[in-house]
Amino acid sequence: MAGITPLSHGSLKIKGLQPHDAKSFIGYVPQNNQINWNFALSVKQVVEMGLINNKTFNPFSRKKNNHLIEDSLSKVGLLNRINENINNLSGGQLQRVLLARTLTQGADILLLDEAFSAVDIGAEEDVMKIINEIKQDGKTILIATHDINNIEEKYDEVLCLNRHCCAFGNPSEVLTEEVIEEMYGSHNQMLREHTPGHHGAHNGN
Repeated sequence: MAGITPLSHGSLKIKGLQPHDAKSFIGYVPQNNQINWNFALSVKQVVEMGLINNKTFNPFSRKKNNHLIEDSLSKVGLLNRINENINNLSGGQLQRVLLARTLTQGADILLLDEAFSAVDIGAEEDVMKIINEIKQDGKTILIATHDINNIEEKYDEVLCLNRHCCAFGNPSEVLTEEVIEEMYGSHNQMLREHTPGHHGAHNGN
């Protein structure tokens, strides 16, 4: 959907358009552990990058651009860190900066790649709260994740993939033992019993 990987077969349309023609509708939030953060950039500069690649950006209207940046940072609760060096932020804060960068684009559909992979439980709850607030603005939010803990509480619908579609629908209905085994193989029992700080009856053995 983000146009990063070409389709090997089949077809995909977004709002009736080919992915290349629908880029303005898509906002992509990559994994922050896949980004080289070793630059002397401020939070504001990182968020501003979302405008540079979008038609919203107007190099002759600094006031308008600043308003968009500040509004996006306010939505993720980081307006007070706008001039902070990104290397001084935690993993959860970096994730929120990336989310703010995407919000400046005004995209209708947000794609989040492993949004909670580099954050602790507290930061995950903060990010999830922000995501739910953004959803109330009418955005469609898709999150790619390998973590099935508390998935029924987090997501309205799930699409279970393992080289093909294993199941789709309400997580409380489609996440059956058979579907989990189809996704994870013989380790499904360990995964099903796993919760943060607790590794099931076998304690990970």
